[in-house]
Amino acid sequence: MAASSKGKDFDMETPRDPIAFILDEHDRQFEICDRLEDFVGALESEPSGQEAQSLLAFLTEDLPVHIDDEEQDLFPMLASRGYNDQNLNIILEQLAAEHELDRGLVEPIVEELRRIAEGRVPSDLRRLCMEVRAFTEAMRRHINWENRVVVSLARAILSEEDRTRLARRIAERRQHLTRGDT
Repeated sequence: MAASSKGKDFDMETPRDPIAFILDEHDRQFEICDRLEDFVGALESEPSGQEAQSLLAFLTEDLPVHIDDEEQDLFPMLASRGYNDQNLNIILEQLAAEHELDRGLVEPIVEELRRIAEGRVPSDLRRLCMEVRAFTEAMRRHINWENRVVVSLARAILSEEDRTRLARRIAERRQHLTRGDT
């Protein structure tokens, strides 16, 4: 997704293919996982307040909006088209539970990134490394599962009307964002 310069409203057109957009977001999340690991690996020798700020923006703005895309729109659409499929409901409940876990894992990372963005040192670098590792491992596994199961299912069962509504909601949800480049 393209972002405008920092401090300006995020300007996004409605995506033509909201499922492809979600896949692109997942690719971006994989990149953020790599960047987070590289960042903490280099903290002792090359602390970067600018990179901390960029990662912080992703974790506090972009990731929550993406989770809302899924929990408020995609998952309910799939459930409504799944014709009360018990397995589908279990999968969607599991993914929502993992989103909650992600929120918990990201909190201490956000606190440390704020410290670093302010020019301070991490309170406990070893702990931060472990927290980043736990978050990125959980995130990668979660995204892989969503890509294999949820995205495939969405392509198969969502109607054109569902896709149009999902695309509109994705764009609306991002209108409030102020972004730098991530």
